[in-house]
Amino acid sequence: MRASHDSAVNTFAEIARGFCTSCENAAVSDTQAASWLCQLYSAALALPEVGPENSEGLPELPSALLERAKKHLAGFNGRYYREYFNPDSSLNDESVMGDIGDDLLDTYKDIRAGLLLFERGETTEALWHWAFLHRFHWGRHAVGAIFALHCLSIRAQE
Repeated sequence: MRASHDSAVNTFAEIARGFCTSCENAAVSDTQAASWLCQLYSAALALPEVGPENSEGLPELPSALLERAKKHLAGFNGRYYREYFNPDSSLNDESVMGDIGDDLLDTYKDIRAGLLLFERGETTEALWHWAFLHRFHWGRHAVGAIFALHCLSIRAQE
């Protein structure tokens, strides 16, 4: 990888580590959740595109870490909002219910699994998973949660 790519990957890994550590060690506030999601999303936009090096998929998360994150993110469970899977106005899609708790936990799982790869020295594989899942999974969850948290904070100020 080029030096600029190394910098983007290291920046993303640092933010990912902070997000995961935050989720694993204490309850996360609305403001903290929105801030972490914005940082992750923004940093993911700078990740270079690479192909996967193996077909093993993401590693299993250590159950202790996952349980701690579930516990600390549980306050977001059941905080529902409406969203569309495809916001293209030419479609007649019905809205569906999103859940901020589900969004945060799915984002955590995708980011933490990539971080495990990164910390094992499998940088290209971690990068591929982070970037690919940003486009097709955790990125959608992050954007949905950011939007919902934004709207809920505005409503609370009224």
